[in-house]
Amino acid sequence: MLFKSMQNIVKKNSLLWGEEVAETYHAAAARCMQENWDAIIFPLLQKHSIDYSDVVDFACGYGRNTDMLLNHARSITMVDVNEHNLDYCRNKYADHQSVSIVGCNGYTLEELSENRFSFFYTFDSVVHFPPEIVRSYLPEMHRVLKNGGYAFVHHSNYTAGGKDKDFRKNPHWRNYMSAELFADYAKGAGFNVIEQSLIDWEVVNLDCCTILQKP
Repeated sequence: MLFKSMQNIVKKNSLLWGEEVAETYHAAAARCMQENWDAIIFPLLQKHSIDYSDVVDFACGYGRNTDMLLNHARSITMVDVNEHNLDYCRNKYADHQSVSIVGCNGYTLEELSENRFSFFYTFDSVVHFPPEIVRSYLPEMHRVLKNGGYAFVHHSNYTAGGKDKDFRKNPHWRNYMSAELFADYAKGAGFNVIEQSLIDWEVVNLDCCTILQKP
């Protein structure tokens, strides 16, 4: 029953992020990616001893984050639930031997081996996930990371709309989540919460970037 509920949530949300928003979302986000990397992401990452040898780019979309990570990583596994995005990335990165592309079911990472990856990364995707899906993914992130591996998760810090409000009516389609709730979920999954940084996204403290480590 729980898995059926998860499947229904995924079906309702995942199709919003494919070909239909190629220009309005993927292309627009790509144009801001370097600025976000320089101003938000990399200043946080470089404060920690992150091993970039085997990286997961989770909810990869069209690969704008992978383009940044390729400057640091030995290998990148791109993961997405949307088949159109996967096909796009298979074509885009066909000549990159260091990149592999894997689909997922939208609430687990059963396609990825445990204790394999040194770094788990996701930016500008989990902000849209409902709390149930966020909570279901955290133990999976923990499972696939090596001991000592880090995770960087950009998630929502917006609770004003309440849990039951359609997230598409919230600022920038942010789903219900807070820094405190995410930290509780992460600790429950076995992570150490290393750092949390609130960030503005046209709304003050709308988002949070959290650095986790698997002990």
